[in-house]
Amino acid sequence: MPKSREIDDFKVVAVDASCKPVFGNLIQFYLYDMAAQSVFPVNSLGLYDYDMLDRFWEHPYLFYLNGEIVGFALVISHCPIRERSPCWFMAEFCVLRPYQRRGLGRAALRSILENHSGDWEIAWLTDNAPAAKFWLATLPDSDQRRNHVTFDANDWTSVSFTSQLGLEQ
Repeated sequence: MPKSREIDDFKVVAVDASCKPVFGNLIQFYLYDMAAQSVFPVNSLGLYDYDMLDRFWEHPYLFYLNGEIVGFALVISHCPIRERSPCWFMAEFCVLRPYQRRGLGRAALRSILENHSGDWEIAWLTDNAPAAKFWLATLPDSDQRRNHVTFDANDWTSVSFTSQLGLEQ
């Protein structure tokens, strides 16, 4: 259970394109963590290749705890996994490892859902057990539908639901 002070000092901030380099750096940590479940090769510079940032740059968020960056999310307005539109899709979501298991991911999701009401889809690679555990424990229970999809030659699990928390359509 997170300390109330941590949640009080936790912020989810919508950012603009000036923060793209920050996301480029944070994605390296994100892919490193995911590499424990799925192999991601590094390039000749020793970096993970990630070419989706421009494609997913619709609604970027940074997560801050006590003024320090502790995670990020990229939300887009269509679901590429199941080709649904309009539908909010969590393209990327990361709480950095030192800040996990404090309730920050749950708080970040709630804040994001407040900004984007309507139909949602959140997906993870089916073999990513930590992601499955997090999302299934965190997502709203009401009106949830679980889907199994093959997309981009990978097996995915997704949960679709409707959020009424926010005002944006």
